[in-house]
Amino acid sequence: MRTTVVATPDPPPTGIPNPIHAEAGATGAGYRGALVAGVRTYGWVADAVRAVTGTEWLAQGWADVTLRRPLYAGELVAIDLDPQPGVEPATWSVRASVEDSRVVLDGRAGLGVASWFDTIRVPARTPAEPPPRIRPTYSLDDVPKRQPLRSLGAYVNAAAARRLATEDLGLTETTLPVGAVHPWFLAARMAPLTRHNFTYGPTIHVRTQIQHLAVAAADHQIVISAQIVDAYERNDHWYQVLDGTVWDDTGQELARLKHTTVFRPRGTEMPPPIVTEDGT
Repeated sequence: MRTTVVATPDPPPTGIPNPIHAEAGATGAGYRGALVAGVRTYGWVADAVRAVTGTEWLAQGWADVTLRRPLYAGELVAIDLDPQPGVEPATWSVRASVEDSRVVLDGRAGLGVASWFDTIRVPARTPAEPPPRIRPTYSLDDVPKRQPLRSLGAYVNAAAARRLATEDLGLTETTLPVGAVHPWFLAARMAPLTRHNFTYGPTIHVRTQIQHLAVAAADHQIVISAQIVDAYERNDHWYQVLDGTVWDDTGQELARLKHTTVFRPRGTEMPPPIVTEDGT
């Protein structure tokens, strides 16, 4: 199955912006222009997966996708889903490419419980907290591993839930169930959580593994709790891996995540810590 979508520019950030999604920050990291957020690329793929699987995937389905190459606004993206024969529960290979030559995302998605689900080190679920007065930086030598981060919450009303699928993803319409929050928003919680706790320069989304556990409903606060579980260097990029859980204000766990990102791209420097007077 193939669908196509035009990559639209990222919407204005609601929190601390990632410089990689602005012209200056992206060119400073060696790219030809502002990168479209990888999690939005995942959002278009997730929309295609959900169209095939229905609500079942939102309630108990998974995806494991890797961002391979940059995507720029205005490019036409082809999304291919291919069922994997003989695999139960149902599983699909997924790919997003530009002009059939530049693969920007690939991986797999399926129904049921992912084989890697038990490898996620679930942190304690704590209520959303304000950011620290000083958002520190760190290097590979002092990564704060296995330390619960300050949880981040966002209240999503019904109008906002619809905007997440239409305006924010650039879709002309959505077939999501009425009152459901688009799955890309759950996967997108990890990046603002890290900037809620720390100061970074440009960062690059590399991989998302997400296991859905319940349909996310609008008119609730959605909270992400997480911890850094690994960090390493490859080709002079600094990588980190975070494990997290997404839940709502009823206590329902919505998803578990493993999120890999380059937190200091090659050729860039870590900025000074952000200091605020009142912790906001």
